[in-house]
Amino acid sequence: MMNAAWRRLSLLYALLLCAASPAAAQQVQLAFLDVGQGDAVLLLTPERKTMLVDAGRNGTVVARYLHALGIDTLDLLVASHNHDDHIGGFPDVLAEIPIRSYMDNGVPTTRTYRLYEQFILPSGARYLQAESRTIRLGSVQVRVLPPPDRRLRLRRTEQNNRSVGLLIQYGQWRALLTGDAQEEELGYWLRVDSVPPVTVVKVNHHGSRNGTTPGWVARTQPRVAVISVGHNSYGHPSPAVIAAWCAAGAFVFRTDQNGSIVIRADTTGHGVVEALPDVAGAAVSPTSACGGGP
Repeated sequence: MMNAAWRRLSLLYALLLCAASPAAAQQVQLAFLDVGQGDAVLLLTPERKTMLVDAGRNGTVVARYLHALGIDTLDLLVASHNHDDHIGGFPDVLAEIPIRSYMDNGVPTTRTYRLYEQFILPSGARYLQAESRTIRLGSVQVRVLPPPDRRLRLRRTEQNNRSVGLLIQYGQWRALLTGDAQEEELGYWLRVDSVPPVTVVKVNHHGSRNGTTPGWVARTQPRVAVISVGHNSYGHPSPAVIAAWCAAGAFVFRTDQNGSIVIRADTTGHGVVEALPDVAGAAVSPTSACGGGP
């Protein structure tokens, strides 16, 4: 039903001015910020509760976007996993924006320890373990998909395959954020967690070939797939990955081509997708990597 609603509505486009309208006040907003080769995703609920997931390698763009929205506090800061292209920008953000709660994957690195010592511990923020739990941010629910137990031996990068998964739900609208999870962790979630069809999915690991599986595409069935990616030497995103999401009927958007991608939706699943080539500028119609706009 949720996907049918998106088909009927197609994808509408609007200017950021609309955020001030009464209708927009009842919408959830999810912004995939263009931070180059990295991730930074901001959730803003109708009640202006906030969750920031990652901040890229340099958090200047993130801090600027938060200030532009008048956000002076983050209710929840989540490190999907502790690689520099996801948490390297946290100091820039934390130097300007206080936080109430913090979550990571429980697999610390040297940089993580420095974050704790310099910013998180002095702030008095509450630490939340990435365990099976549902966090309520106003009218939005965030269900945590815990990473595999560390005793489970994985063949690939420990950090990537122990990314924190987040299932965001606002009525019939759902979005799924899963960091840089690769084949092993995706298979784990498909086996042990109830991963439902969603409206929006963040394509794992910047569109890498091992960050998408046929089973993951078939289970999630999104209408919109967003790839957070910048100039890189890894071959991200993989053409095969883009083709897989397009073949499943999703509109695929890339931050390296469209700029920051902003999605707003109401409880019925109806929504708008916008692109912000410059986060300080007006929104434009993004172009799907599947060929043309919707």
